[in-house]
Amino acid sequence: MTVYDPSSPMPGAMNPTEADEGWNLALSRGDAALRAWVLSHPTDLWSEDIGLLLAMAATYRWEGAAGAWRALPYLEKAEILIEARPETSGRLRASAAILRCLVQRSRGDLFAALHSADAALEILSSSHSDIRDRLDLRSAALLKRGTIRVLMGDLFRARGDLERGLRDADATLTPHKRIEALGFLAIVEVFTGSVTEADRVMRTARPLADRMPGGLWTAPLEIAEMLIAAERDELRHHAPALRRLMSEVDGSEFEFLARHLQVLLAEECDDLEGRFEAIRRMRVIERESTGAGLLGVIRMGDRAQALMHAGDLARAAVVLRDESDPAHLVCGAALRARAALAIGEPHRAVDEIRNCFLDEDHPIRSLTYAAAIDAQARVLLGDLRSADAAFRFLLRECARSGALRAFRKVPGRVLSLLIERATRGDLDTAERALLEVLASTVDAAGDIADEAIALSPRERMVLARLAAGESPRTIAQSLHVSLNTVKTQLRSVYRKLGASTRDGALERARSLGVLTT
Repeated sequence: MTVYDPSSPMPGAMNPTEADEGWNLALSRGDAALRAWVLSHPTDLWSEDIGLLLAMAATYRWEGAAGAWRALPYLEKAEILIEARPETSGRLRASAAILRCLVQRSRGDLFAALHSADAALEILSSSHSDIRDRLDLRSAALLKRGTIRVLMGDLFRARGDLERGLRDADATLTPHKRIEALGFLAIVEVFTGSVTEADRVMRTARPLADRMPGGLWTAPLEIAEMLIAAERDELRHHAPALRRLMSEVDGSEFEFLARHLQVLLAEECDDLEGRFEAIRRMRVIERESTGAGLLGVIRMGDRAQALMHAGDLARAAVVLRDESDPAHLVCGAALRARAALAIGEPHRAVDEIRNCFLDEDHPIRSLTYAAAIDAQARVLLGDLRSADAAFRFLLRECARSGALRAFRKVPGRVLSLLIERATRGDLDTAERALLEVLASTVDAAGDIADEAIALSPRERMVLARLAAGESPRTIAQSLHVSLNTVKTQLRSVYRKLGASTRDGALERARSLGVLTT
């Protein structure tokens, strides 16, 4: 569509009543209706009216990732007119800044988007700003700043912006903005609060979303729903929905969170190749973004865990050494503790996560993973009293939300012991119900002793024979294979266990539960 030269003659702008009619049409009948309404006016009118240009830009933003680019010509023309007309109201200036913030966010330019959100709030705090504008636009600006802070990984301040924006919003806040904000708030609760709190937000948001047509604004809500499912070990049931979501958010600011969900799904299904492919795609997105703090932290955690699962502990250690996550959204200390357990050093594992339990700002979600590792390490050290305390904390927090994923970090042999000891304690109804669920699945969990060790059945057989005292030559004769084949399998076992000697491999295998004798 033609964007007119700002030097061309300007017709009279629409009066506020007529412009408001267009915004109301957008709320009631959708973007296509608003676009048609704008185009029904003479071209020389709507193409020189700031309010209508902003309305046109807003309609395209929600049509998918490419919509931000289609919105730009209208937004840029409106900004030129604002610059040329000093008398432009604070309402239009703030609206332009909020829309610019949205476009920048969708392109991954998060620092610029944060600046635009701050600029909108500054305009609205000016003494020249109309009181009505302060009431109904300030909440929208706060919500936009909160969503940007989520993507930048500044989740604690993001929660403040989102909660304040939702609390202060009046009836003029569009359902689209409210749904998107609630979706982001649920994501914040998953990472920094609890699955229970995320559920509470979802109960508010889902009825609103069910009454609205689908669109990009619902992506945060769907992502939050799948993150909750992952914590409950139920993401595989959402696989078709995740495939559909991936096609909708491809190229948008939400793609990296959808890729993270692909990593979690591949983890649930024990698909190591799928995990690494999704992580590679996250790396491509990260290189094209600025200020993508949450993306960097999540990718670091996903990559370190995938490397440990593949048995490449040396490369995992490099990733964890370079990590930077002061908010412990993906707790580097807990991951380093898992790596220490994988090489048979439970003392170091306990030391790594000791400070996690002393940090008042440490998210509950990360603490549950730390508690799972701590319980395992304490069992290996023979400190069953401390192991019971760590497991009881884990049980109490997860019983509130039905989360199961943290228990996947504990080898089946160790988990069975902890469950058996916990049943003797004083448990409430939710805790006892969770124990029953764990007890019914622990045998299956014991088939793979630890996520960090992915030995093939033949490698496990060779390792068991080695533990029984057989030499490589005897093993080869028993299995009717060549000596070189057995040596190759043993080298693979040593690499996956992070060991260089027979005794070291056997010690680490026993500490991880790969060998039960």
